[in-house]
Amino acid sequence: MHIKVAILIIIFFSTGFSQSFYKLEEGSPVNDGGDSRSVNLIDYDNDGDLDIFITNGPKNGENNFLYQNDGRAIFTKIDNLKITNDNKPSDGSSWGDFNNDGLLDLFVGNWWGEPNLLYKQNDDNTFTLLSELPPSNGKSYSETGTWGDINKDGFLDLYVANSDGSSKRNFLFINNKNCDFIEVVKGAAVENSFTSRSVDWIDINLDEYEDLFIANQNNEKNNVYINDGNGNFIFTEIPPITTDTAESFSASWEDIDNDGDFDLYVCNFKQNNSLYLNKGDGTFEEVNDDPSTNDGGNSVSSSFGDVDNDGDLDLFVTNAFVSGSKTRNFFYLNNGSGKFEKVENILSQDEGWTYGSAFGDLNGDGFLDLVIAKCYNANENNTIYLNEGNSNNWLLVDLKGSISNTSAIGSVVRLKANINGKDIYQMRRVSGQSGYCGQTLQLHFGLENAEQVDSLIVDWPSGKKTILTNISVNEKVKVEE
Repeated sequence: MHIKVAILIIIFFSTGFSQSFYKLEEGSPVNDGGDSRSVNLIDYDNDGDLDIFITNGPKNGENNFLYQNDGRAIFTKIDNLKITNDNKPSDGSSWGDFNNDGLLDLFVGNWWGEPNLLYKQNDDNTFTLLSELPPSNGKSYSETGTWGDINKDGFLDLYVANSDGSSKRNFLFINNKNCDFIEVVKGAAVENSFTSRSVDWIDINLDEYEDLFIANQNNEKNNVYINDGNGNFIFTEIPPITTDTAESFSASWEDIDNDGDFDLYVCNFKQNNSLYLNKGDGTFEEVNDDPSTNDGGNSVSSSFGDVDNDGDLDLFVTNAFVSGSKTRNFFYLNNGSGKFEKVENILSQDEGWTYGSAFGDLNGDGFLDLVIAKCYNANENNTIYLNEGNSNNWLLVDLKGSISNTSAIGSVVRLKANINGKDIYQMRRVSGQSGYCGQTLQLHFGLENAEQVDSLIVDWPSGKKTILTNISVNEKVKVEE
């Protein structure tokens, strides 16, 4: 059944930094709730706008949610597909075209020893459960999973983080290009046993191979596994990101200070969150004097996005698991140099336990909106905030690989534009997951008063480079490898 409901905007909140959000109060996405976890903003039907997928059920087992966008943030609930009728204790999910047929496929991780689920999308936008393949056979307490091309063969591989069960070891599946996967059972990345909450592929040592960063809970050190390019992952200590012990739940890799490398933000439970600035030489510096690292809380997930289109990444942090009470989320505005200012607005004043979150432009106006998932103790529906926007310029970028995987996961995009008389360099990447169960495949750049984009450089996973120059602002561009 397809249920189409126009979303009415009835709550308005103006903030001190001249940025406003509308909270959506009616419509399928915000009339639904449960034990929600993952938030994926993806164009599953290839019509040019961001659809919403939300997982449910780690407490009791529930169906997942899929909402088809008409391009105006008016959503149709799709509830007649296999991916929305599994009734499993679903936690993390990640979308990627693993067979390179131009259609996004889906991995869903499940808890309580239930098998995980790998779905292949068909030409008619239905989905087939590939129950016989190794990614669907793993039975554990899977938190999150993410796609990445670890051997640079043009096909997406899959890594799954597990947080409980008899062994708690994580899973690695190599794509053999024939719509099949081979599980890797030897090596530190799959034999070590930690309480792993989230995982991300990121090229830490800049050798053009995707490395692994894993956030672990229970005061266990977070892990880095360096990809040697020959199919081996080397357990590597990189102080301080692997020497700090904390109750880590998730991590995001973003260039928050616009210096051309990816920094690391880690959400910690029952203690301050952690920010590590990348020094560009393989080392990291911990930041302790920033509001984003001094708020304590019970943080679960982080999402970065330039909400005011001024050319730098702002930060939203979700919180949950406060016994006997509700909790609020955190929102921080970037001052342009990688320093954050805490802002009290509608994003931080709504109460309730929140898990996954993701920024994305839902209505095509060039400004980032926010979707958050409420988990079971909130007793609330999921939430969407639409960004009212301002006069600042922007650019949206959709990538499609050909030699690389068609989803372009693992691609890095660098943009140069003159903002306020100064050349500003911004960098984004396409990933299978960011924060806790968050994903947005479309890239967004705020440009403030820039009159054009001087250059846009795409570094594809294949090693190929695409360079575009003199791009008009306030446009959505599609770049094909």
